[in-house]
Amino acid sequence: MMNGLFVTVSQAAGAMGIEESELWHLLDRSGIHPREESLTNEQLRQLIQVLKKHQEESRLRSQDNLERVVQRFTLLIDTCALLHEQFPLLMERMAPLLRQNGKVLIVPSSVLTELRNLADKKPKLTERIRMLLPLMAQMKSQGVLKVYGSTCEDFGDQQMLAVVTRFMTSAQLLVITQDNGLSSDLLRLNQLDSVRGKQVAVSRINRYGYLSRFLTPEQRSFSSVSGSAADPFFPGAPLVEEQEERIPVHEIPKEGDLVRIGGILHSLGAPLAHGGEGTIFDLGDGTVAKIYREERLTAGRRNKLELMTSQPLTIPGVCWPQELIQNIDGEFVGYRMERACGIELQKCAFTRQALERYFPAWEKRDMVELCVTILEKISSLHRCGILLGDINPRNILVESSTQVWLVDCDSYQVGGYPCPVGTIRFTAPEIQQRRFTDFLRTPGNENFAVATLLFMLMLPGKSPYAQQGGDDLGEVIREMNFPYPCGENRSEYTPAGAWRFLWSHLPRYIKEDFYGTFQKGGAHSTEQTRLTAEQWLSAFRYYLKLLSENRLQQQDPQSGMLFPDRWKNTNPEDLRIRQTVLCPECGRSFDITEGEYKYFQQHGLALPRRCPVCRRLRKLERAGLSFSA
Repeated sequence: MMNGLFVTVSQAAGAMGIEESELWHLLDRSGIHPREESLTNEQLRQLIQVLKKHQEESRLRSQDNLERVVQRFTLLIDTCALLHEQFPLLMERMAPLLRQNGKVLIVPSSVLTELRNLADKKPKLTERIRMLLPLMAQMKSQGVLKVYGSTCEDFGDQQMLAVVTRFMTSAQLLVITQDNGLSSDLLRLNQLDSVRGKQVAVSRINRYGYLSRFLTPEQRSFSSVSGSAADPFFPGAPLVEEQEERIPVHEIPKEGDLVRIGGILHSLGAPLAHGGEGTIFDLGDGTVAKIYREERLTAGRRNKLELMTSQPLTIPGVCWPQELIQNIDGEFVGYRMERACGIELQKCAFTRQALERYFPAWEKRDMVELCVTILEKISSLHRCGILLGDINPRNILVESSTQVWLVDCDSYQVGGYPCPVGTIRFTAPEIQQRRFTDFLRTPGNENFAVATLLFMLMLPGKSPYAQQGGDDLGEVIREMNFPYPCGENRSEYTPAGAWRFLWSHLPRYIKEDFYGTFQKGGAHSTEQTRLTAEQWLSAFRYYLKLLSENRLQQQDPQSGMLFPDRWKNTNPEDLRIRQTVLCPECGRSFDITEGEYKYFQQHGLALPRRCPVCRRLRKLERAGLSFSA
């Protein structure tokens, strides 16, 4: 209830026009922790300061985007954009950038005719047009606006399409328009086989006087949330057939050799990693060079990277290709990307031993926070029209639960270029046994892989279809026989031991989402109905909130542990402490609950003398495992 002292989180989210889960995430990241789901006046003041800071950061990103747009593109504008109420503000910001880069804003000649006709036919626009024409004349005299074409050209949209079609073969064009129909027509030019040229971009003037990318209805459905105005969007395109013809290269650069990046010579530093595709070299400035092996230098790879580097992408922790690299002879040999840090997810988070070695202090909250961090990056890529395709734990590097890097981005599915690789456990049932270069994955295919990754983090390293009986994994995935129980649904194939404990401690709604995704006939089990990365993100942000507020731990303390050693306790009486024991090895006391006492009695076991930590260490020693290094 709203009063003079408190505002509920739900009310605040409604006033801001965002989902409640988004506001909870913002509050958590800002260090604001409401009690009983209400915000005090002081917390409201803190929230307002956070929002002001975010607004300023957004303005800076939009300005940076505008600078990059003017530098990279030849700019055209149509009638409806000129008439936008924020056009004068946009030009106030853009004119200095145009002069600085020696560029002009191009206006098709038919736009002037269209403006005069509108002034006669639509009195509501007369005053705006009367003010616009002197502004355009002033811009023209300052050398930042140019009228293209003769006065007898076609009507505005037709002339714009003709101009773009003519010049897209030689120039990187961006059209500023508020017209949805024209925008869709322009983007379709990128998919026509008969029009071979550079990718055409389309932006619109937003209410803040900056440029935002245009999204078609299909692109908007890719994600239910809007992305940053600075992020590019790679529209879908027909499948680009595999182009395996090799590019002739005189020499593959090695450590100490000079390479060309953006026309500037750089020396390759020490090699940081070697792989099947090539070698990663340090460039000494926070970036690295990926230099391909000679047999990997194909026309298809070069063309795909040209597309990827044509639009800069700045998602934190995503090592997106920034620039192509040439050897000293000017031949394509690789690309530049940001330098990543951390340990492969496969090595550090998929076994108990690895987690105890690399992240010994982690609890369940940290693992859930890691899921949130990874989902934020995947969701951002999806909003840009990019599919990872091969969601491979080896290509995710972890520094902490909030610091993650995605690498090998050159394999991602972009436009008509498919992701050429994949692994069985992350491949959706409907595309098992297909050759990955022969088709384009769908968001639904990707969503299966995302859910699989989350499951393997909640049950570290365990595939959702790994079960007792050990049938062929690909076949089990196609049959969608999920071995974990949910509600009234039971299974005799649930893996024995700790996996059952881990599953039992997950929140009911998370178990239902996993069951609905992986069990044939489940609510989210088809390509069209699977949960998106954004939906999983909302679910895991709420899970993180439950753990951060100790709600789950209040029901059962082991629900906050990374590896509970018993079933989730639903009987409050079983949590009552029966006795306290002093561990003879470490000297610390530990509690034995009523539930644990019943378990040992029912199984004919003696009560433990050592604490859980010492018991675990003894098991590791018997197994010959040491993690002191």
